[in-house]
Amino acid sequence: MKRSREPEETPSEGTVSTIRNTAATAAAVGHGGLAPINRDDNTLQPAAKLAWLDLSDNDGGVHMRCSLPPHKESLVFSSYGEYETHYKNQHTNRCAQCRKNFPSAHLLGLHIEETHDAFVLVKRERGERTYSCFVENCERKCSTPQKRKMHLIDKHMYPKNFFFAVTRDGIDGRRSLLLEGGHRRRRSSAIAVPRPKEPSKEERHKPPAADEKSEAPTDDHMTVDSGRQSPEQQADHEMEDLSTAMSALKFVPLSVQFGRGKRAGFAKQ
Repeated sequence: MKRSREPEETPSEGTVSTIRNTAATAAAVGHGGLAPINRDDNTLQPAAKLAWLDLSDNDGGVHMRCSLPPHKESLVFSSYGEYETHYKNQHTNRCAQCRKNFPSAHLLGLHIEETHDAFVLVKRERGERTYSCFVENCERKCSTPQKRKMHLIDKHMYPKNFFFAVTRDGIDGRRSLLLEGGHRRRRSSAIAVPRPKEPSKEERHKPPAADEKSEAPTDDHMTVDSGRQSPEQQADHEMEDLSTAMSALKFVPLSVQFGRGKRAGFAKQ
């Protein structure tokens, strides 16, 4: 016959609370806690916040500063995003030797090759092609910057007013890679050559004014008219020349004489 168990004593509420507090204290100490946590439902309190870990605090007084070259004075940014954008645009692709900034890492590499690489300079003196294309996937090399410019315009559809000297001068102080002078030149050339105005119907049928009729001929016409002579004057000059030539001729031979003791030829009256 089985022996029945005696009824167990029900623990009081104070005992349960003490057990919970003891367990919570042991757990907190084992995990490196700083203070015991009260697990009693009636006395449970919210945990305190740590100010240096609170992401919801107001960051209005926090500023990011940039004192990297070429800035003479430190630049202040109100947020980390603005500072990151500034660093990417101004300091990521900057040459360490001449401190010039470039829009991309590829153009920075071309600048170093064409300006600071001694081996490339020796190849250029030998006549080799050392100017690479601005497009990263293009392997074309040219012998001069002018030929590279024509290659970029013809093959890669670059605009003619593009700043092709970017690998030499960088982009410091520039807001765009397009030159503004090209558009102005086109406008000035278009204005400098006006189209001739066609006369109206009234101007065509209008008789010339009296002043226009009385205008003296120009010097060119006067010189041309003075050089010309009438046919009568030309005939007179020809006859004078002919008579002079005839008077110099002698048609009577020297052997013919008229009378004794007289000279040959016709006697002069």
